[in-house]
Amino acid sequence: MKTAKLFLAGMYVHLIMSIAAPAGILYLGRGGAGWNRSNGSLLLAYLLAIGLVQLLGWFSAGAAVSAYRRSDMARLLSAWKTLKLGAVPFHLLNFLWSVLAWGALAAASRGVFLLLVPIPVCLTWLMIIQSGVTGWLYIRCLRESGEDAAILHSVCQFLPVLDVLSTLLLLLRRGGGKS
Repeated sequence: MKTAKLFLAGMYVHLIMSIAAPAGILYLGRGGAGWNRSNGSLLLAYLLAIGLVQLLGWFSAGAAVSAYRRSDMARLLSAWKTLKLGAVPFHLLNFLWSVLAWGALAAASRGVFLLLVPIPVCLTWLMIIQSGVTGWLYIRCLRESGEDAAILHSVCQFLPVLDVLSTLLLLLRRGGGKS
């Protein structure tokens, strides 16, 4: 599904922007320049990118629901593999960057910015939920067609790390995900 590929691309754009925006804001504010229009524009672009990625995620989930209603298992499988397996590098890099950036912010603020840590965590988890809808619907199709797919796999589609492990386990058991 094209929406799954767009959502995956958006996730990587989000990651690039989450690195570029703080670095750019620091660069633009160097030498005592403080906060100016350029800093604000960069922050606004980052926030718009976040919003766009979230919209793409929900459009992708909606496309998965549409494919499920049409019983289009091939499209669901393709989107599921794209989203779950294609996002592994994103989640690894996002985790590393988040630990580095938020650790530095928390240390620099003497712990005050720890109150903001749930925001990026929730944004990332929303992306996992949005991609999990596709996996959940594909597993539901498998169960409806009489194949043995445990309900636990459906639950795992919405949990970080377990979503990828569950996906790999099901794909390997089914012979690479051939429908």
